[in-house]
Amino acid sequence: MVPKRGVKRIPSLVVNRLARNLFKIRQYWKRELLHHQETFLFDLIRKCRNTVFGQRYNFKNIKSIQDFQNNVPIFTYKEFKPRVEYMLRWERNITYPWKIPLFAVSSGTTWKEWKYIPLTNEHLRTSQMRWWEKLLARYCKANPKTRLFAGKTIVIWWTFIKNPYTEKDNVWYITAILQKKTPWIFRLFKSPWLKTGFIEDWEEKSDKIIEENISQNITWITWQPSWCTQFLYKVLEKTGKKDIHQIRPNLEVFLWGWMPVDLYKDSLKELFPDPKFKYRQSYNASEWFFAIQTHNDSDEMLLLTDNWVFYEFIPKEEFGKDNPTVFTLWWVEKDRDYVLLITTNAGLRRYIIGDTIKFTEIEPFYKIKITWRTKYYIDVVWEWTTVEYTDKAIIEACKIAWGIATDYTVWPIAPKWLEQWAYEWIIEFSEKPKDLQEFTKVLDIEMQKAFSNYDDERNYNNTLKENIVHAVEVGTFQKRLSSNNKVVWQSKVPKLMNNRTILDDILENIIQ
Repeated sequence: MVPKRGVKRIPSLVVNRLARNLFKIRQYWKRELLHHQETFLFDLIRKCRNTVFGQRYNFKNIKSIQDFQNNVPIFTYKEFKPRVEYMLRWERNITYPWKIPLFAVSSGTTWKEWKYIPLTNEHLRTSQMRWWEKLLARYCKANPKTRLFAGKTIVIWWTFIKNPYTEKDNVWYITAILQKKTPWIFRLFKSPWLKTGFIEDWEEKSDKIIEENISQNITWITWQPSWCTQFLYKVLEKTGKKDIHQIRPNLEVFLWGWMPVDLYKDSLKELFPDPKFKYRQSYNASEWFFAIQTHNDSDEMLLLTDNWVFYEFIPKEEFGKDNPTVFTLWWVEKDRDYVLLITTNAGLRRYIIGDTIKFTEIEPFYKIKITWRTKYYIDVVWEWTTVEYTDKAIIEACKIAWGIATDYTVWPIAPKWLEQWAYEWIIEFSEKPKDLQEFTKVLDIEMQKAFSNYDDERNYNNTLKENIVHAVEVGTFQKRLSSNNKVVWQSKVPKLMNNRTILDDILENIIQ
């Protein structure tokens, strides 16, 4: 299924060596320097001072970062949305000097609301494409003998939807935009072909992708881990092989975005059992590309300070206050959680991205880890449980109780009179524990170990009772999302949330 070594392999190996050396050299040219932050911000202020937004917030008189912070308020998407709607209607000069040509649609987590993120050609040129360049350069530095460019990458994307105001085809998923805008020479290293990538029906698309790649030399794959595993299991089912290495012996790295891969490692290791196989994390969203992993043995990510985005940070404990303290990169501290704000050359201004990050290093480079989503947590008895702790607990519980979890969601059960709160879990297992009741007990113990607040509420304040766990098959969440007419592979079920509306909908349909 993979081209044999020999004369036919010589051109691809030559291309691989040339590309590998080029990217290794490029990473020395482009350094992450702090002064890029100030340079970018004032270039943007100067360019946008005559826009509606620039006039409203007095850009002409902004002379310092402090002036910018004093003049421009902090925005959530809901607060910024009226400006986006004007841009969707093809109005010019709203937050950017010209019309916005493209919008990245984000289904967000769950299927409840679309977000439309403005994109400019400048944005695609200075950020999205440059991000790939830096990611590949760092990978080549860490893996000097890589044969990444001797083959192709599989990149799965989805298509576009209609602009709700103009009916134009300028509202796309970010993955589709990136593939459409990729220069033709780089498309030679990608699969599937554009025509296949834009097939709407998932079953038809996946079958076509498998058919196209039967004779291709695939060296890397990039996708979200929870979605990718479903596709790869289908590949194994169609080929009758035990693991992906039997089909793709030259596959060397799996690249994923945003979500930490720890939860998915066990199921991915079933697919990629070779201990030399590599996993690379990046921090990207529809809004921007922010950070890349630079070393094979560390999941810390390098924050891209020259990627034409101005960063600001609110300490997590002050998030939600009327006048929170806001830091720039000059003043951040290690091992402290910050809510991330971004200002971009795609039209967003002091925009709450919805994540918190923690700095693991600030000298000589800024390195970060994603810690949680600002919208997704459980706080019913002042415990403030986040995904950082639930991920850790479920990983340890699976090790002890012999299960392999691929995804989960957990929500609070509201108590009746004089009863206690509890956590209710739905967990997808590729390999279910033999004794679910025992697994539930172990999960509770590991939650207590992982998070002292949870331990206090369980054992001392006596406000939380035992967990309830439902075990379901892999792919259950995706089927449920599909039934709600959302694109399966773009949507996500939130891991934690205080409101049970979505969980009750899932329970009604998938738990018998």
